[in-house]
Amino acid sequence: MNICKRFIKNLTDVLTGKRILPDVNKYRFICYALAFVHIAITVRFYSLHYTILYVYNFLSVIFYLIIGTILPKKGKFYTAYLCCFVEILIHSPLATLLAGWEWGYMIYILALIPVAFYLSYSTTQFGRNAAKPFVFTFIAMCVFILTRILSVYIDPIYTWRVYDKNLTIAYNLNSALAFFMLIFFSVLFTIEIRRNEMRLESQNRILSDVSSKDPLTGLLNRRSIDVHLKEAVEHFKSKGEIFSVVIGDIDDFKMVNDTYGHNVGDDILVNVADIICSNIPEDAKVCRWGGEEILILIHGSVQTAAPIAENIRKAISKSRTKAGDALIGVTMTFGMAEYQSGYAMTKLISVADKNLYKGKNEGKNRVIA
Repeated sequence: MNICKRFIKNLTDVLTGKRILPDVNKYRFICYALAFVHIAITVRFYSLHYTILYVYNFLSVIFYLIIGTILPKKGKFYTAYLCCFVEILIHSPLATLLAGWEWGYMIYILALIPVAFYLSYSTTQFGRNAAKPFVFTFIAMCVFILTRILSVYIDPIYTWRVYDKNLTIAYNLNSALAFFMLIFFSVLFTIEIRRNEMRLESQNRILSDVSSKDPLTGLLNRRSIDVHLKEAVEHFKSKGEIFSVVIGDIDDFKMVNDTYGHNVGDDILVNVADIICSNIPEDAKVCRWGGEEILILIHGSVQTAAPIAENIRKAISKSRTKAGDALIGVTMTFGMAEYQSGYAMTKLISVADKNLYKGKNEGKNRVIA
């Protein structure tokens, strides 16, 4: 039961693109599936005593088992496809001319077409060459047409020895297998597209993070916080949701850089950023506003934001950053402003800045609203 559940989960993950099916397994399965198809055909021809055809199909089974075991393991997927392509181009006309068109073996050639396009998309050995699948399609089409013409003028060597309904069953079986192959490779193509979509989505998320965050502290950059500030203004206008900004500046940071070096200064900035992020609500946004200045967007009034800023101030003043054998402590001053109706964003930032510098002038290491 657990094995069945695991199989269903793995299959679901593959179909949805959550799990990547290795190329080796994928192409090995294709070859083994073709071997299985030829086993069924071998049994059928053996029961009818069609010697040439059941011997040929028996050899084809061995052929597919060999190439399925060797070629995918060596990464020769293009070679594996060429082998399959040639074998099917030989088998379908041979079976058709010996047993008759009514058996439906030419339908298998149709399955070669989506495979060629699939491999040109998913396998680098095809060189992503758009012309190659069209060449394979043209060859398959020519063989199909030529075989059809020959089957009109050449009587099959083997004659049907049982009831006509068996001929219909054979044709329907071959049609079903051919359509199964078409569907199978269409599903593979869909999986491949989904896998690449997920890869692109992941890369886009990474690029979005890189473009929206400060590389040193991991905080949002100014461009990103502008988006959140505009959204906060829109929510204020439409829903009346109050918000405040807090601007903090590390006290005497230039002296720290001059005394201990910029590397220590960077470590302090990272430490301060971590402390701030650990002491804000989940819906708050933190931005490296510039240099040692940090802006915090808090949803709520200054009465809500003030104790948050005070907790951050206390945590920073107690914290220490290692600089060689020494432990360096810094303080931070904060200025706050609450958004008012009719404010331009520059006005809001200006009010917070004035409160920040008021705190600096009054002795630093404090929160001013």
